[in-house]
Amino acid sequence: MRVAIVGGRSRTDYLMATLAENAEEVVAINNDRAFCEYLASRHDSTVVWGDGTKREILEDAGIAGFDVIVALTGYDADNLAICQVASHFLGIRRQLCIVANPENVGVFRQLGVTAAISGTATLAKAIQAALDEASREPISTMLGQSGPMAFYDDETPTDRLLGSWHLLGKDRA
Repeated sequence: MRVAIVGGRSRTDYLMATLAENAEEVVAINNDRAFCEYLASRHDSTVVWGDGTKREILEDAGIAGFDVIVALTGYDADNLAICQVASHFLGIRRQLCIVANPENVGVFRQLGVTAAISGTATLAKAIQAALDEASREPISTMLGQSGPMAFYDDETPTDRLLGSWHLLGKDRA
């Protein structure tokens, strides 16, 4: 598999290391020269310094016909542009990207992006799952304490665990 990664910082570094064993070829494209030098020093892969939203840069990187492109910039519009150029002009059939705004996941899919991943939505689901799991356990188990614990009548173990953090958001009715 041949993979192009555009943008990103620590995610790019980690992904390059992860793909090193299984990918036939990995090319990273980033607009930060110092970061490109860092990536080149750490990975046995091609690293291109340039603006990955520009068709010419992507073409010059030699990624036409690659199997996958991964857009990791911090801007949803840039990631969409990268995926669209890759699909329409470079023949890259699978485009993956991150999106900051969870509402853009569906929009990107409608526009033909293979996969749009929202870190915010993924994190929210993981937190909700952890809270759901925590509410099924006795609070003494969660806190590593033994013996009975008292709760207010209208308070759940999760409320008690969170303490006064709720004061930072909306008041509870």
